[in-house]
Amino acid sequence: MSQSVRTFSPGLLLGLLIRPIPLSALRVVARPVMDGLIADLGPRLGDRLSGLQGRLAIVPTGHPVAVVLDIDDGALELDLIEADTREAMGAVAAVRAPLETLTAMLDTEGMDGDASFFARALTIEGDTSLVMALRYALEDAGAGIDDITNAMPWPFGAALPHAMRFGQRVHAAASRDLATIQDAILAPVRTEVARQDARMSRMESQMQRTQRRRAAS
Repeated sequence: MSQSVRTFSPGLLLGLLIRPIPLSALRVVARPVMDGLIADLGPRLGDRLSGLQGRLAIVPTGHPVAVVLDIDDGALELDLIEADTREAMGAVAAVRAPLETLTAMLDTEGMDGDASFFARALTIEGDTSLVMALRYALEDAGAGIDDITNAMPWPFGAALPHAMRFGQRVHAAASRDLATIQDAILAPVRTEVARQDARMSRMESQMQRTQRRRAAS
């Protein structure tokens, strides 16, 4: 099974913070937005997804919940479930990526999906054809952050684009700070690994010299 590389980031910290919140509470908060998205996107995607069936899970790396999209011959349903293995989620395909990558892909000026995949920021498990069919259907329908904004109740929807831009600036600054902390934490480990590597090299050189002396005698 493919695994996304977990990086020390604000998005990962957010996943840790929401972990104690019950799934039922998260569902109550997310349900109006998900219903609004289905009401808006369903008619636009129906023909484009005709003939396709399966459950697709979108999993932010390190987060306790996943967004699942059930496709049944063009009919769509959205829900939140506990993030686990693809098999445990009942999904035929799963997309895993850091929250920052998934957020950037919602913006038409954000990160390109193919570039993210090949950069290993995004991984796909299972039925890749279903994932790509959904992606192209969303692109053809012009789906993006505006659809989420419109589905959110006022004033949250109106504030979302501003919050995302602010969040991107905060994320950039916090990522630099977290990288500094991570380097400081790992520095002793790297030093010890280098010391052990040097020791092994000396031992190997000594063994080679001993073997050469024995071969010459």
